[in-house]
Amino acid sequence: MPVWSEFVDVIYATLVCVSTALGGSMGLAIAVVSLVARVALLPLTLRLAYRGLEVQAAVKKIEPQLARVRERYQSDQRRMLEETARLYQASGIKLVEGGSLVGTAIQAPIFLGLLGAIRRGLAAGGRFLWIKDLALPDAALAGCCALVTALSVALGPTLSASQRLPAILVPAVLTLVFLSRIAAGVSLYTLASGLVGLLQALLVRRRAAHLAAA
Repeated sequence: MPVWSEFVDVIYATLVCVSTALGGSMGLAIAVVSLVARVALLPLTLRLAYRGLEVQAAVKKIEPQLARVRERYQSDQRRMLEETARLYQASGIKLVEGGSLVGTAIQAPIFLGLLGAIRRGLAAGGRFLWIKDLALPDAALAGCCALVTALSVALGPTLSASQRLPAILVPAVLTLVFLSRIAAGVSLYTLASGLVGLLQALLVRRRAAHLAAA
């Protein structure tokens, strides 16, 4: 795909330029470009997250009515779905919105393009901080990413007491296992993006508390 290759080429060229400006450190360039890209997308991802909170709050308000529908039509799944959809429509609740789809469509190519450019930039390896070779896995960096993932999930405002532990451990362990087997440069990208995600989790938690108090 020529267009996609050109897109990745532009991001790769940006990485090289940033690396040159930062004294030739590809690791620092990956961290900086990843942070800038994630911060640039933060308004969009925050908007989607806030909208998700609003939908959850709206569903919670009609929960008694939903419970009655489930009880009344428990033997008729089709009717239950129809009545549930009617309740959602009457309350102005849209579980899938065009804005969310567009937001996902915008984010995906940016992150995939950045990841592709980073993989290309790691061809020559390179050192960064304690990392001897960015092209090889680094367990300590993978552990840092797993920790950030766990903290982001732990800050989730909708986790119940029974869900909290598995919801925190599962993604953290998966992150650790996955990143401990791939290039440290990719883990560096994940860590930079995850730190901004942690900021987003804090902001979402704050908004959730505000909605709960309203």
